[in-house]
Amino acid sequence: MFFIIKKILLICSMILVFGCSSSNKNTSVDSNISLITIETADDKDNILFKEYLKRTFKPINNMSHKFLLKATISYSTTNALSVSGLDSLDRTTAIVNYQLYSKETNKLIKSGSLNSFTSFGSTSSSLYTNDINLKFVKERLNLNASIKLKNYLNMILRRMS
Repeated sequence: MFFIIKKILLICSMILVFGCSSSNKNTSVDSNISLITIETADDKDNILFKEYLKRTFKPINNMSHKFLLKATISYSTTNALSVSGLDSLDRTTAIVNYQLYSKETNKLIKSGSLNSFTSFGSTSSSLYTNDINLKFVKERLNLNASIKLKNYLNMILRRMS
């Protein structure tokens, strides 16, 4: 009799533990992030940024989207450090301007800008190496800015629901 009660309690506790741990509270938020249509400008940098946003947001193609995200990215480069007149390091910053709209009501939910700076690069006398370095810096900044934007919008959508 004792072993039967022990087994029943063990089974009930296992069901309770696995039932609570398997429930995911973030499914509605993740699905809201996936229901965003992304629009960017048609220049080279913004098209690349749009592709990184699509990879980060993973939009669902077969469903009607609830939100519209209009985003643009721009870059600025400044000298960050110089030691005794030697070559300086350049700090490249990505500035993302965004607007999040509700498609159902056509109202602006949130707008603003995010700054992302992840890389310092040294300058060279060669134009080719400067161009290639800037290209790789922009790719890293695109990835970092898209992840930042996703996390920020995820927080906004979580507050809304």
